[in-house]
Amino acid sequence: MIVSELIEFLKMQDQGATVEVVEHKSGKGYYDQGGNANKQDFDPLKHVDYIDLRENPYVKEGDPRHNKRFLFLGEIDG
Repeated sequence: MIVSELIEFLKMQDQGATVEVVEHKSGKGYYDQGGNANKQDFDPLKHVDYIDLRENPYVKEGDPRHNKRFLFLGEIDG
C-alpha cells in the first residue's frame, strides 16, 4: 500500500476515532525474550520512520528495497 491509498482508506474510517499503533520493546530477561508489544495512541513525533533508498549506492538492483521509499508507522525497540 502506498501513502495515497492509505489516505483514501482513512477517509472511509470513523473520523472521530483515536488512532493507535503498536510499540514493541525488546525483552530484558529470560521470561520476556521476545519482548513486549503494546497499543499506544499514535504520536507522529515518536511513531513515524521514513526511509528513502532512492539513489542509495549500497542498495543494488535486484534488492527488493532498490529505488524505494518506506513509511513505517509504529515503534520497534523504542
